[in-house]
Amino acid sequence: MNRPILLALLFAMLLGIEWRYRLRSARLAAAMLAVAAWLFVQPTPPRAAREVLWAPPAARVTRMRPVDGPLSEYQSGVATMEQAVEDNISKGEDTRVLCVGVLFWLACSPAFRPARGPSAIEQSDHQQGPRPM
Repeated sequence: MNRPILLALLFAMLLGIEWRYRLRSARLAAAMLAVAAWLFVQPTPPRAAREVLWAPPAARVTRMRPVDGPLSEYQSGVATMEQAVEDNISKGEDTRVLCVGVLFWLACSPAFRPARGPSAIEQSDHQQGPRPM
C-alpha cells in the first residue's frame, strides 16, 4: 500500500477513537503524529541537493527552451537544482495536505460535539432554586 493511505487509515482510527471516547491521549497522539509527519515531508534544499549531486549527466538540464542554445555548466547546475526542488515539493504534497487536514479537524472538532449534559452552572442553578427578581 501507499504510505499516505496507511497514514490516512492511522489518522482515521486515532480521530475515530478520539471522537467516540474523547480520549486526550488519542488526541495528543494524532496531533503529534501529524506534526512529525508534516515536518518529515517538508521539502528542503539539502534533500534536493543530494538528488542532484548523484544525478547522471543525462538527467541534468542542458537547455531551458528548445530554441535556446546549450547552457553553461553553471547554468545547467542551477536549472537542475531548481528542477530537483520542484520535484521535491511535489513528492510529499499529499501527506502535507493530510497532516494539515488532521490538525484542522483537531482544532475544530470541539465545536462540532454535542453537549454531554447540563453544565456545572446549570446544575448549581437547579440546586439553589429560582433566583429572586
